[in-house]
Amino acid sequence: MGTRLLLGLLWLIHGLPLRVIAALAIPLGFIAAQGRARRTTAINLHACFPEMSHAQRQRLTRAHLTALIRSVLELGILWWSPPARIQRLVRFKNAHYAQNSDRPVICLSPHMVGLEMQGALIGMHFRGVGFFTPHKDPLIDQRLRAARNRLGDVLMLERKKGLRPLIRAIRDGRLLYFLPDMDFGERDSHFIPFFGIPAATVPTLPWLVRQCNARVIPCACHRLPNHEGYEVEFFPPWEDFPGADLTQDLQRMNRFIETMARQYPEEYYWSHKRFRTRPSPADPNFYRWPQPLDQTDS
Repeated sequence: MGTRLLLGLLWLIHGLPLRVIAALAIPLGFIAAQGRARRTTAINLHACFPEMSHAQRQRLTRAHLTALIRSVLELGILWWSPPARIQRLVRFKNAHYAQNSDRPVICLSPHMVGLEMQGALIGMHFRGVGFFTPHKDPLIDQRLRAARNRLGDVLMLERKKGLRPLIRAIRDGRLLYFLPDMDFGERDSHFIPFFGIPAATVPTLPWLVRQCNARVIPCACHRLPNHEGYEVEFFPPWEDFPGADLTQDLQRMNRFIETMARQYPEEYYWSHKRFRTRPSPADPNFYRWPQPLDQTDS
């Protein structure tokens, strides 16, 4: 029932201007910042921005949760609005890096709150392939898949089915929109610094590049000022990637993601337990820190 109510709300507001949807998110973000939903975000910011004061991290926590809630409220735009509206709300910057490639393209991107907007526009302009884990709520999963199917030629592949279908799709010329900055557990992961903290990092990107003779083109999505929409910015393709040292390749990947998170801190996906898996089983649970996050820094 809760999911159906959410879908009904998203349908009711999907035609509203972005500034109105943003206004609706402000009180919800304030409420979220007072409750238990804030804890993962607060712990991540406490760890990644030690130079910030307690008050600064509190403001950033509230800003991130507001931005995250706003991105959920905007999903109805992707699910039911005409494609022409989405084209007006999301724009490319330097798309020629991906459009003019002489090899298959893998777009490396961090998890930002605009990731669904980014994926929608990429799917509308490229033959794409996505590699994803189904949403645990079947109704939400159905809507996400339907939106991707209606907006472009995007082949959606589930992670549990393995990498072979993905390799075939990339070799066939489909652009992969790849977001590797999640904690997928200890298996096959390497512990690579992210904001100076060892983070479980999968080596899939350099492996795929070798298998498919692909180019890595970094990109990131951020919100435009004055509620104008979103911009998906592409950066020059990486040269000499992968190199001879896997650790250096993964460090390069994490450095790019960290750079984008620092540039747009309220839009990065801090509510994910990025440091859940620790290098040693003896390490304490990162998200059960004893630090009292509510006290003022000394």
